[in-house]
Amino acid sequence: MKNPFLHRLADNQRSDYVSSDCSVNRIKLAKLPIYGVDDSIEGLTVKEFFNTELFIEEIKKNADKLEINLEKEEEKRLPIILAEKLSCGNSESSSCAMQIAEKFGKRLGLLFLALKLGEQENRRARADWVHEHWDYWAQIDDIILVGGLASGEIGKILRSKVEEVFALADVKPYNILLYDNASVAGVLGCATQVSENNGVNIVLDFGQTNIKRCYVTKSNGEITEIKTLEPYLSKYMDWEMQSEEEKMRQGKKLHLYLLKAIEDTYRTARELTGIEPNREIVISIASYTVDGVINDERSGYAKLSALGKNYAECLWWDLCGDLRRDVVVKLIHDGTAIALNFSERKNTVCLSIGSFFGVGFPETKLIWPEY
Repeated sequence: MKNPFLHRLADNQRSDYVSSDCSVNRIKLAKLPIYGVDDSIEGLTVKEFFNTELFIEEIKKNADKLEINLEKEEEKRLPIILAEKLSCGNSESSSCAMQIAEKFGKRLGLLFLALKLGEQENRRARADWVHEHWDYWAQIDDIILVGGLASGEIGKILRSKVEEVFALADVKPYNILLYDNASVAGVLGCATQVSENNGVNIVLDFGQTNIKRCYVTKSNGEITEIKTLEPYLSKYMDWEMQSEEEKMRQGKKLHLYLLKAIEDTYRTARELTGIEPNREIVISIASYTVDGVINDERSGYAKLSALGKNYAECLWWDLCGDLRRDVVVKLIHDGTAIALNFSERKNTVCLSIGSFFGVGFPETKLIWPEY
């Protein structure tokens, strides 16, 4: 069936984009599709019962059992440490780690089952979806899980618990696929949008937690190397501003920080390769992005809309001046960037488990203007 979450640009009828109506974070489980798994989440929206912050809070509450010294560990590393505890050899720590991963796996299973069944109570609770949206999720075959929480052993536990929930409901499950490079899927997807056949291009992924950076080397149209650089910590990610003036101030701070990340990546690539990078700069961003215009309401990047209607143009203007050359900025919705890795798949949705869920569709077509 036609994907109701994909739209076409008015002036480019070949290129697709997704808007905020694709978000699963705003789904409310007004009625659980099955009871006795985790009844505590009934009546909550997805963002209220499944996100990285909640995952980290659960780890912190069980720090003693897990034998984690919270004073010595960075909060963002706690999911990585939990994954290590799953096979640490300490029965109490590994058992506790397993319980935490299974708890969120069950919740993920309830979400997926609710999407599959599309019961009327949950349909009524999602006012911006009509029957085509629910029907689309009902006919999906595969879900590809990516992102930090979908990596390694945690990803396997999440998948196992999803399958258990569907088995309890006696419903045919989605085929849950895990991706080996789950944590860098965004930059790998962006790399597919480099049009130059030879040379070095820089690629970045502006996430809510980290800014991932890399450069891509191509030869005769083939990618020969993807070099990952040290990520930047995402800063200035507050969503709610007290006034338009504050939104502008914080937007400028974030913009300058992003420029620094881009320019540092560009110069590092030049130093390490001895080659001047090509003019294309491909960036995925945790924001619904339409032809360079980012959503002005959602995510920590929304404040950038205060700097100008088209944020890709804002970046282009400053980067041309700072790098002293003409560049091309390709700005891509982060879920779409991930889905670009799987463009040949049918009846498939990509779900990124980051700060919140990100959604991408492999059938999305991106057609860039000639520069």
